[in-house]
Amino acid sequence: MPTMKHYVYLLIFSFLFVGCANNPSPAKQSDNNIKKLEILLNTLHAYKKETKDLAKKAIIHSKELALEYNLVKPPLFQNFLVNIGLRKRGLCWQFAYDMLDFVKKQNYKSFDYYIGGANIGNYWSEHNVLVVTCKGCRFSEGVLLDPWRNSGDLYFSKLKDDKRYSWKQRGGLR
Repeated sequence: MPTMKHYVYLLIFSFLFVGCANNPSPAKQSDNNIKKLEILLNTLHAYKKETKDLAKKAIIHSKELALEYNLVKPPLFQNFLVNIGLRKRGLCWQFAYDMLDFVKKQNYKSFDYYIGGANIGNYWSEHNVLVVTCKGCRFSEGVLLDPWRNSGDLYFSKLKDDKRYSWKQRGGLR
């Protein structure tokens, strides 16, 4: 006959493993994000082979930059460390331009690239990202790639769907 003690142990044991059943591995999460980004990039009417390649490389490169920058969470703390000289890189604009340099080296024929800025000129809230569009398309039709926002885990969305920021094009076509 089970006692109250047995029920308590069973309950504790159940809570220990409930998270394990639903939490995909980091590799599986990366695979899911690559597929989601690929689907989003396909809306730009680019070559499917290039969208698949860009999705995979952008997700991976975002993580590589986080390692290179010795990134800490949250991103605003990383900014603090850079601004006081304890980290050399890792500000949002550095992520954006490093991502831009990386994707340009891939020589994709389907895409154009822009740097997007929000709250431009406001020291405390200015933010910068890489925006990818189809070749010859407008900035406003693009997909934003933001490795800074989630501390190296690439955030991406259609520019118009990002409700956190109001994006403006910085400079010309890259």
